[in-house]
Amino acid sequence: MEEAKKIGYRGVLKQKEYMKSTSALVVNRFGDAIDAIASTWIVYELTGNAMWSALIYGMNTLPTVLITPFAGAFVEGRNKKAIMVITDLIRALCVAYVATGYLFGILQAWHLVLTTLMISTVEAFRTPASTAITPMILEKEYYDYGMSLSGALSTVVELIGTGLAAGIIAVIGTSGAIYLDMATFVISAGIIATMNTREEKKAHQKFDAKEYVETLKEGLSYSFRKKAILLLCMIALFLNGILVPLNSLQAPFIKEVLGGGAAALSVMGVSISLSMLAGSVLYPMIRSKVSGKALCVFCGLAIAAFYIGTVACRPLYASELAMYVIFAALTFLLGISAALASAFTSVEMLKVVEEGYLARVGAIFAALTVAVNPIVSFLLTAVTKVMGTATIFLIAGGLAVAATILMLANKSLNEV
Repeated sequence: MEEAKKIGYRGVLKQKEYMKSTSALVVNRFGDAIDAIASTWIVYELTGNAMWSALIYGMNTLPTVLITPFAGAFVEGRNKKAIMVITDLIRALCVAYVATGYLFGILQAWHLVLTTLMISTVEAFRTPASTAITPMILEKEYYDYGMSLSGALSTVVELIGTGLAAGIIAVIGTSGAIYLDMATFVISAGIIATMNTREEKKAHQKFDAKEYVETLKEGLSYSFRKKAILLLCMIALFLNGILVPLNSLQAPFIKEVLGGGAAALSVMGVSISLSMLAGSVLYPMIRSKVSGKALCVFCGLAIAAFYIGTVACRPLYASELAMYVIFAALTFLLGISAALASAFTSVEMLKVVEEGYLARVGAIFAALTVAVNPIVSFLLTAVTKVMGTATIFLIAGGLAVAATILMLANKSLNEV
């Protein structure tokens, strides 16, 4: 703990290969932030139908859930850097197709479905490769600060990209904005190609079905055998699942409970973004002084406080100023706890998983955490027919308290 505290962010900046990886990530995030705005407009202009938006969203998450666990076994033992470069270039080609098709008026909605599916599929291979390459380019004692720096820079760049998106689209058009996203993928591939990793001298490995199946089985067995991995997966599942009520019921919650409007949505967005940035930056310092169990317990209670507090404070919302102050404070608490919990699971996963299993375990981890979102969303769709948003938030708060008690009683969490 003390050693990590002395290292600090300055030491991470000297980890040249890791900083290349972080730079590629930051460039990608900037392009994605702009693309998110531009693509939304493209879907609306092409279809004017919410069904297509839902379908494209589904195509974006489906490969993560279904393909990533199997992709992790394929990635293991192969050149991760090469996989990252190739997948970035494939993503660039897909985005270029969308931009060109829209520019010349030949793009159709089903083209967007196919390109989205293609991009998400190659990302299913890139994600475990990116996870597995981290120990090759970042020394273990730098994990806390390195992952925190990466997360903080990504958040800042996403905020900048989102803020500039409208202006960029106004200046160079929607197609131009999509082409800019394409350029970020190419730049990312170029940066990654210059990284110096220990795997570069490995010979190309041909695909062997038997060996692949064995590798997949070993990865699954390893994941379910180690208590620390299962525990981190459970924490990540809790974190993703417990935030679904807020993410999916923002508008009705603000209208029914707060009595607010679009301004309250803006307050929430700004407050959560700033708090998640603060959580990412502060994580290494907090982690050096606080045990993993204490950190998880704090995050669980903070999430419970948000859900229960926003409803319990309803009598105070008669004053608009009081409503905004209370809501901003509670969303800030939520954001910083979510950032700390996310950083904890990501960093500890790198620490507890052996390097040879990292791609496979990381892939399974990613698939599980994404899969919980549509499951909880489906349950909420049924629940909202019989109870109001305030009741759902109180139940979510109660579940967060129950999960916190379980974490407090879990002896295995003392070892993480």
